Amino acid sequence: MTSNTLEETFLTAIENKDIPGAILLATNKAGTLNYAKAFGKTGVSPDAKPITLDSTFWLASCTKLLTTIAALQCVERGLFSLDSPDDIARLLPEIAAPVILTGFDAEGAPITVPATKRITLRKMLTHTAGMSYSSLAPLLEAWKKTPEGKRTYDDEFMSEQLKPLVYEPGESWMYSESLEWAGKLVERANNGMTLEAYMQQHIWDPLSIQDITFHLEKKERVKQNLVEMAVRVPESGLLIQGKDEYYPASIGYGAGGGGLWGSASEYIKVMTSILRDDGKLVKSETVAEMFKAQLSPASKDGWAADPFFAGQNLGGEFTWGLGGKYNLEDLTEGMQKKGSLAWGGMPNIFWASQRFHWIDPVAGIAGLYASQVLPPADKASLEMFKKFEQDVYKQAQAFMHTNGKAGGINIQGMSWGCLQNQFGWMSMYGSCDGSGVLSFGGDAGKEAQAEEAYRRTNTTRPL
Repeated sequence: MTSNTLEETFLTAIENKDIPGAILLATNKAGTLNYAKAFGKTGVSPDAKPITLDSTFWLASCTKLLTTIAALQCVERGLFSLDSPDDIARLLPEIAAPVILTGFDAEGAPITVPATKRITLRKMLTHTAGMSYSSLAPLLEAWKKTPEGKRTYDDEFMSEQLKPLVYEPGESWMYSESLEWAGKLVERANNGMTLEAYMQQHIWDPLSIQDITFHLEKKERVKQNLVEMAVRVPESGLLIQGKDEYYPASIGYGAGGGGLWGSASEYIKVMTSILRDDGKLVKSETVAEMFKAQLSPASKDGWAADPFFAGQNLGGEFTWGLGGKYNLEDLTEGMQKKGSLAWGGMPNIFWASQRFHWIDPVAGIAGLYASQVLPPADKASLEMFKKFEQDVYKQAQAFMHTNGKAGGINIQGMSWGCLQNQFGWMSMYGSCDGSGVLSFGGDAGKEAQAEEAYRRTNTTRPL
């Protein structure tokens, strides 16, 4: 089990109000490592309830892993392929012949040119399809203010997602809403089945998952367990309770890039299935494809220049796999190994409320750290996640040194990343995945501070 020092560290951080609470989850490929621990409360108010392993979090961009799995299942069934633009044209004709936004004329009208390369599913899953979140692309932000950008359609999805590209497909990288389109692809390939219904049948039911949904308002039990959003005030560093609007508005479709709500203990079941390659979700060859470097040199250059990662010290060299960030080398300070897959979410979604997950096939560990704190990349939350991850690897390495093989430890707490400061990782032969939620209750006198904190953190919308 994890060292007392780690648990004492978390309890001290909560007592000092550095974080309101968190859930730590970890497991390994052999099934001999099982850690699940809830720390703290669901809010910052004096009467806030304790966080439990059943607490509900906005999973934000952690949704992307499940949408990737759904799409890869369809590839296995022959409904479409990873690399055929004709499949995209057949099922998503709205983006069969996309245009690229290059600027605006003297009257402010958008200037576009036809894309010379076509979109494929692989490009969607790796954020190389030419798309971008509007908040990360100034041209798209300006386009949204034009009559064309304000146009609405009968289809809610198209009103939200149909927009020009910002670069030639396959020739750069930008964090994007392409997983929303991958989710729509799954729906249309399955005779209009909703993404919720598809995941229920093909992902959640096989893993006995009950408490994950795209539609919080339709699952009362999940809604009742929702952890509140906490916001850190920049000037003072204090945590205050966030407003309901800090969560995404209810929409009528399953947002494949960031729309899921659920418990960390349910989410890690998906990570565990991939880590152990148990065949419940996808075939072994599909798992192997997920854990491969997917970016071309041009796309990798785009990754390095992307504003989403500007100024971040990620601790190593990365590319993109299918489902998350792929480590090209061991991380520093005794953490994830080369070959690990990781990502997160955001509440201000910088990895969607900082939810990071990792799957580490080399170490055979998966971990999840869950909280709900804004802004993304909250320094205190990152530091706690780092301590959790380091402790998990330390305990695993100590066991291997003593026993000569992986396994044998029983830990309670890990992490995965999403907005709201949730983090996770996976590593195929030992992996880690984490997600968590932190909440603080504030008083009315601090409302102005919360508004300003939200304004500052909400400049980037990606989940």
